[in-house]
Amino acid sequence: MSSTHLTVNNLHCQPGSQELFDGLSISVAAGETIELRGPNGCGKSTLLRIMAGLQQPDSGDVIRYVEPIGYLGHKFGLASILTVQENLRWTSTLNGAKFDTARAQELLEVFELRTATNKLIQELSAGQKRRCSFVCLLIGEYKLWLMDEPFSSLDSQGEELVRKLIQEHSRTGGSAVIASHAASPLAQAIQVELGIS
Repeated sequence: MSSTHLTVNNLHCQPGSQELFDGLSISVAAGETIELRGPNGCGKSTLLRIMAGLQQPDSGDVIRYVEPIGYLGHKFGLASILTVQENLRWTSTLNGAKFDTARAQELLEVFELRTATNKLIQELSAGQKRRCSFVCLLIGEYKLWLMDEPFSSLDSQGEELVRKLIQEHSRTGGSAVIASHAASPLAQAIQVELGIS
């Protein structure tokens, strides 16, 4: 039987006059990838932030069975005045883990960022920043990934790499919840449609 990583129970969220969702319940189990689908403004990013504990719903419960959770927002979540290497060191401390230099170099190689190791984040292209944010996510060794538009700013090669990493993460007992408004390359994802009430 699969272990549960997170549950959302009877969630209600209405920022202002627009109700995003009411009575929403979702369960995320080990080995699952859930894709939140719907148009811009339907609450995908809000739901991810609520799942991550960064925002509170009007009512309902979120139960997290694994901590900490890896959150990759629509923005890159990187310190622009630090180098790639410094960002990786800082990220690893959030989990209380010792920085693994060999693992970091391996991931930078996978994401074709080895030559950018000592560059400031502000010197990188949007695609390189997105790749670096994935390296930070991976080095944290989180069981549950919450990802907002993870394929944005990536070329086709980058999309394929991320798709394989998400599949491997689920295959080895991890889980992921992904927000997307476009066609996704994740064929095995469980789709949850969100719509504006």
